[in-house]
Amino acid sequence: MVDDADSNGPLKHRSLVDLAIDEVQRLIFVGTYNPGDPLREQELTGKLGISRAPLREALRVLEQRGIVEQIPRRGVRVVNLTATDVNEIYNLRDALDRFAVESAFPDPDPAALEKMQRAFEDMRRASDGSDHAGVVRSNRQFHVALVALSGNNRLRMTYESLMDQMQLCMSANLRQENAAVGDYQLGVTRHRVLLESVESGNPATVLDALAAHGSRNFLVEAEPRFL
Repeated sequence: MVDDADSNGPLKHRSLVDLAIDEVQRLIFVGTYNPGDPLREQELTGKLGISRAPLREALRVLEQRGIVEQIPRRGVRVVNLTATDVNEIYNLRDALDRFAVESAFPDPDPAALEKMQRAFEDMRRASDGSDHAGVVRSNRQFHVALVALSGNNRLRMTYESLMDQMQLCMSANLRQENAAVGDYQLGVTRHRVLLESVESGNPATVLDALAAHGSRNFLVEAEPRFL
């Protein structure tokens, strides 16, 4: 629950908005709210323990990020991505990944590599603890760090913006994968292979690992999807 006490000052209000953004995203990514589900103000203010003003601002930010959408006369709902949306997201992701790898080697940013390694360890621990939100969060950190190997800050920022929508795909797919196989270990294995390819220092190996990293299929159909 977000503490709404003493929320008159702008800094406190900004803090409440940030916390509300994080919490609404978490509720979406863990599956409390699924694609197409309505986000009702009264329900969310009760869950978060905040007033409507910071919640509305948080929802506006999430709308800008492409995670929720405002439907005239019906309110706000979680974005329900179409197959076309998903293809566009993954085509762009593939292009940015490839450009990042081609730009990174032969001298990838060592700080970014350390972040990849830490994100992988976080993912492994979250997977061992069946912490879905932790797996999704570390997955994002891992892939952002992969792009950051290039040392190109504008590329990283563009990728982070895309990741806001991609996490809708990742989170749903991870839930389906977990339901299908009973744990998150397949995802951990895929990311270990990708990390080891980066550590090898061979860009061709990294590109091959990215190509094999997972399918771009999504939950438009019923069977599990792996990302």
